[in-house]
Amino acid sequence: MNIKKTLLFLALAVPLHAYGAETYGNYRAEVLRVIDGDTIEVRAHIWPNLTQTIKLRLTGINTPEKRGKKISGCEKKAGQQATNFTQRWLKGVKVVTISEIKLGKYAGRVLGRISKGGEYLGEALIKAGHAKPYSGGKRQPWC
Repeated sequence: MNIKKTLLFLALAVPLHAYGAETYGNYRAEVLRVIDGDTIEVRAHIWPNLTQTIKLRLTGINTPEKRGKKISGCEKKAGQQATNFTQRWLKGVKVVTISEIKLGKYAGRVLGRISKGGEYLGEALIKAGHAKPYSGGKRQPWC
């Protein structure tokens, strides 16, 4: 994203935050890639002719990790299964809706929800047993 678009995005976002808005509205977004079960890279259409590529982590859920030195083989396998579920859920979907967007605290990600046709990915992951509800704090073991 070029500097002019970044500055425009910040100019639009800062006043919303200054007035106490905790989350940002619904945006159409193209799915670029699934990073893991609960993190997806999207290109959000935030204004006419203005897009922002972001890594969006699903808010309110946690899926198993598939990488890391301290992650057990069992959890890595479960993490890959969660990633596969997310890929299948999004297969063939060109545009999703991202909502309840807020800044995350890690790696430039934002937090939010992803839906297609009124169905939410986070809820589908929990229902399928690939995610647990998460509100912060210590991670729970998966295996």
